This record gives sequence, C-alpha cells and structure tokens, in this order.
Amino acid sequence: MNNESGPVDPAIGAFIAASDATFTAAFDALPIDRQRAIYDAFWPRFHAPHPPGVEMKAVTLPGPGGSLRGLLYRPSPARPYLPVAVYFHGGGWTLGSPESHDLATARLCAQAGIAVFSLDYRLAPEHPYPAALMDGVACLAWLAAEAGRLGLDAARLAVIGDSAGANIAAGLCLWLRDRGGPDVCFQGLIYPALQCAIDPGQSGGVSPETVSQYLRAYFAGRDLCGDPYVMPLSAKSLENLPPAYIATAGLDPLEPHGREYAQRLRHAGIPCDYSCGSGLPHAYLRTLHTSTAAADAFAGLCSAAKRAMIGQS
Repeated sequence: MNNESGPVDPAIGAFIAASDATFTAAFDALPIDRQRAIYDAFWPRFHAPHPPGVEMKAVTLPGPGGSLRGLLYRPSPARPYLPVAVYFHGGGWTLGSPESHDLATARLCAQAGIAVFSLDYRLAPEHPYPAALMDGVACLAWLAAEAGRLGLDAARLAVIGDSAGANIAAGLCLWLRDRGGPDVCFQGLIYPALQCAIDPGQSGGVSPETVSQYLRAYFAGRDLCGDPYVMPLSAKSLENLPPAYIATAGLDPLEPHGREYAQRLRHAGIPCDYSCGSGLPHAYLRTLHTSTAAADAFAGLCSAAKRAMIGQS
C-alpha cells in the first residue's frame, strides 16, 4: 500500500464501510445478474441531484454491435460549439451505466463548462474485450461526424473515465494514435486500472481478488496483460498521446498504476498533471457531495479539462 493514506473524514469512512460490507468475496461469487442488481441498489445511496445549470438528454448512436446509448450533458443555457468529453464509467468492465455515474458526469459538465457524453458501452462477461474499446472508437467517430448537428466542436474532443472506464479511455488514446481516428485533445484518468498487477489492500470495495475477477470476465480466458490497448502500462511507447490529468487515491491499491503512468507520460514528453487524494479510497467519486477532500480532488480534474478544452483555468 502507498504512503498517501492521510486521515479519513467521516463521510469517506462511512462510504468505505458501506462499500467493503457490500462488495465482498461473497458478492464476487454471485452470478453477474445478481451482482448488477446489488450494484444498482448500492449506488443510489450515494447519489445527489444535478447542480444548477446542467441539462441532460438521452442519445442513441450506431455501434459495432448494434445501437449504443448515452447521456449527453450540457451547460445551461446552451452555448453553441461546446467542447465535448466522452465519459467512460467505472465498474470493473462488468457493472455500471451512465446513470450509476451521473453524480460525477453532471458535476464535470457544470464545473468544467463542457459537454459530457456518458457512454453506455457493452459490458463483460457477455461482451469481453475489445467490445467496450470498439464502442468507444465508434462513439468518438460518431461525435466527430455529428458534432455540428449536435452543437458540439469536433476539434475539441476529450476522453475521461474512472477506474475501468479510465482504462478504456487510456487504451482508446493508444488505439487512435496507432490505428487512426478523431484527434483527442485531452485524457482525464481517475484512479485508473492500467496493469494486471495489483497492490495488496482493500479500498472502497476494491481488492486484488475483486480486480482479478473483473479481469477474468474482461479477458474471457485470454492472457491480455501485455496488450497495450487492454493494459496501457504495457505499451512500449507513450509518445504522441494527448495531454493528461491523472487523479489517484491515497487509500487505493490501484494508486501505483496512475502514478507510474504519469511518470511514463512525462518521460515521453507528454504534458501530464498528477494528483493523489490523501485519505481517499477507490470510487471516491461517490462522495463528491459529502466530502470536501473528494470534491477538491475532482475539482483538479475539472480545472485541467477546462484549461485543455476551453483555455481557462
């Protein structure tokens, strides 16, 4: 475990206790439909209304496996040609939805002053790698093509995600660099999972055993730890990637992933800001409305996105 633990405030302590009591080894052993039902009953306990000045609508788009769905957030009153970030929710590649991460995406829209498209990408184990990544590729291509009709700016596209969603966002940047596609001006990675190795410890319901189960579902029996689009820390080169902001959590077993990725991006000449939230667990986005420390950590990401996409801090 890293040494950035710091004191835990009461709101964070309550969240950790609730998460660790819910997402146990017994939870991991359940069928995926039961896991999703429990997850979907858990997150509303840590939800809150949208901040003022945010409008949201559901949008559908064509995807490689059929129609995809997403939630499009805009600052209100609407302004033309907004920059837009595609958001990839966390949930171990197997759980979650745009609705489960609405607390963070609505606040990202409000605080950064950008449009946010939260994508309902396909989940494992029914849809293992590369389904989620290909859904992301399709979403970015669709937004780039339809930006004018939607009142968005195709020249200011970004990717942001948390946990498994941050993994997808980072993998997408590598894929687009190597395979071609829309230009991405910024990548925001919140407590990202970027390699198969996990530090010991438990944080907000996340443990090495839980992550191993998630990886088994995402990999579908294949050894993909050395594939850079699956585990970006395995990439031989991080050159020519978008500028980044990486936010980790001091109590998180995944914290070394983000820290090492930030170091490697900087070594490759990529502008990258890094922050580690002292006293914060994995999944601290659930506490943005109850924890000052969580809100401050998230504000750093929002400010970085605003600078990169709008030019204001």
